[in-house]
Amino acid sequence: MAILIDRWERRDNADRNALGTAALDLCRAVRAAEGTRSARFYWNGPDAIALLWDAESAEVFDRPPTQPAARAVFALADLARNTGSERWSEPGRAQEAYRLAGR
Repeated sequence: MAILIDRWERRDNADRNALGTAALDLCRAVRAAEGTRSARFYWNGPDAIALLWDAESAEVFDRPPTQPAARAVFALADLARNTGSERWSEPGRAQEAYRLAGR
C-alpha cells in the first residue's frame, strides 16, 4: 500500500466552488486508474485543499497519468498552486529499497 498527499492553495482569482469541482474531477479520474484504491480531497481552510490517494503500491504513482487525469490536473492547476507533495509507503517497502541500495 502507498499513499500520496498533495497540497494545493487557491489562486487569488479562483472561485472556491470551481476549485472544489476541479479537485473532485481529478479524484474521479485518479480513482478510475488501475491500482488506485481511493482518491479523495479535503478542505484545509477556505483557500487550501489536500488530495489523498491510496494505491496498491508506490509504482502506481510513477506511471504516466491517464488522459482524463492529466486533463484534470491541468484544470486544477489553473485554479490552484501545488504547495507540497508527500509519498508514504509501507515500512517493508522502505526496508527493501534500503537493502537494494546495498546498505
